[in-house]
Amino acid sequence: MSLTTLSFIFQRVRRNISTSPYLHLATTATIAFSLLIIGTFGLLYVNINHLIRSWQDNIRVVAYLSDELPEGRRAPLQEGLAKLYGVGNIRYVSKDEALDRLKRQMKHRLSLLEGLRANPLPASFEIRLVQGWQSWDRIDPLVDQIKAFPEIEEVECGQAWLRRFSQFIAIFRLASLIIGLLIVATTVFVCTNTIKLTLYTKRQELNIMRLVGATDTFIRTPFYIQNLIEGLLGGLVAVGVLFGMHRLLISHVQSPHLLLSRGEITFLSLTACGILLSLGMLIGWSGSYLSLKQFLRL
Repeated sequence: MSLTTLSFIFQRVRRNISTSPYLHLATTATIAFSLLIIGTFGLLYVNINHLIRSWQDNIRVVAYLSDELPEGRRAPLQEGLAKLYGVGNIRYVSKDEALDRLKRQMKHRLSLLEGLRANPLPASFEIRLVQGWQSWDRIDPLVDQIKAFPEIEEVECGQAWLRRFSQFIAIFRLASLIIGLLIVATTVFVCTNTIKLTLYTKRQELNIMRLVGATDTFIRTPFYIQNLIEGLLGGLVAVGVLFGMHRLLISHVQSPHLLLSRGEITFLSLTACGILLSLGMLIGWSGSYLSLKQFLRL
């Protein structure tokens, strides 16, 4: 393709945009809004996944001891637990220390503990797992082995609610995929009809170009380019708004009183941002292709 042809094509792109700026602005805004919704789902999914991984990496198994356990049996029991595969280190928490922890956690409601005549909390062993043992298929057998010790009354590691939360994430992932596909399909439909309006305003010009021998590729190329540009601009707007929302909300979400403070709230990776930009360009090109195919009867 010669430089003259390229210059003519880009002049047509500039003329097409300048003659109907509001239609092109509507197309760009539609793509940006759709990508913003998709990006919001992606941002939530990335950070919730990151939060779950941070929780799993810090899972501790708490083995509560029987109140009738003799003081001399504690050390042999700790040695026996330390020999189990997957056990990293073990820390003994006495009844008094457990009560002190509870008081610190309930420092604004200490009146609820004033009526206690005796310490109702059991002593326990806090067991940290070695790296790589945080998966459920390894934690469950380890918990069963710990429960087999007669001196252990109860074992807790929070696996039930964390497993349910992981199942929720799987459902959220599927729902996000379905919603994303519906949004993309709807956006392509809207862009196709918006581009058709542009084509109808230029139908006489296009018919004249075909009569003088212009090829279909020559006619279509400027529309493809302008809609690729609109898709790219829509993607840039969506990424920019997402980044602004991320910076605006991060100080409010990462608070010591909130659950998400356990993990760093991250923005989308460069790869994810590139996918959003590419998706915007794909939506713009698809809308242009479908409208031109119907309009020019290709």
